[in-house]
Amino acid sequence: MTDLSKYEFSKRENVVFYSGLAAAGLIISYLMYRNILFAAVIIPFAPKIKGFVTDSIIKSRRRRYMAEFKDFLFMASTAIGAGRSMKDAISESIPSLLNIYGKRSILAGDLEKAHERMETGGENDVGVLRDLADASGLEDVKDFVTVYSICKTTGASLITALGKAAGVIMEKMSIDREIEELVRRKESEGLVIFAMPAIIILFLNMTAPDYIAPLYETIAGRIIMTAVLASNIGIYAMIQRITDVEI
Repeated sequence: MTDLSKYEFSKRENVVFYSGLAAAGLIISYLMYRNILFAAVIIPFAPKIKGFVTDSIIKSRRRRYMAEFKDFLFMASTAIGAGRSMKDAISESIPSLLNIYGKRSILAGDLEKAHERMETGGENDVGVLRDLADASGLEDVKDFVTVYSICKTTGASLITALGKAAGVIMEKMSIDREIEELVRRKESEGLVIFAMPAIIILFLNMTAPDYIAPLYETIAGRIIMTAVLASNIGIYAMIQRITDVEI
């Protein structure tokens, strides 16, 4: 089962990340100090930057997983309504998920493992689904497994429970999209403020290099440039903290 709280970069992704980091370091170093040797300063921050990128990927994967899980609930509801068992519903939903989301579907792979454990290993469907929910770390998935277990024990309508669970997830995703849109607007405004010092420095380098030369040739100038760079990093961190909204 996929642990959505973790993500490991592939070899190709590592190459892309470190190549991009090196390019960014060289550009910032030349723009702020006119000396590419200062690019080495970014090396100690590489793990922190990689952690930030990893967190962004994890959040994206969790959102995609929830979209897939919502579709799975509708598919499972239809299959169970037609008299299928949960094991059969899982088996029938996998091709549909692959058709919709392609080979990048996270849930389809987990459902294949779940079905194999039920089919080959003869494991109880509730136990297998609980493992899937625990691995995902998502409250909505855990709540569904709890509801499913109660329905099996008490004989309550599983079709109704599946439909309501899917409805709740859809409503939550709708609210999530609205908040994301608002956050994206504020983030764009913040990024303009973040990019403005670099744009001004680049503009002055192109139009009035003599005017800005003291910032590169004197100790006081380098201190000012370092302060500008540190302020920019602080601004970006503040933007991320303000726009980090959890539902």
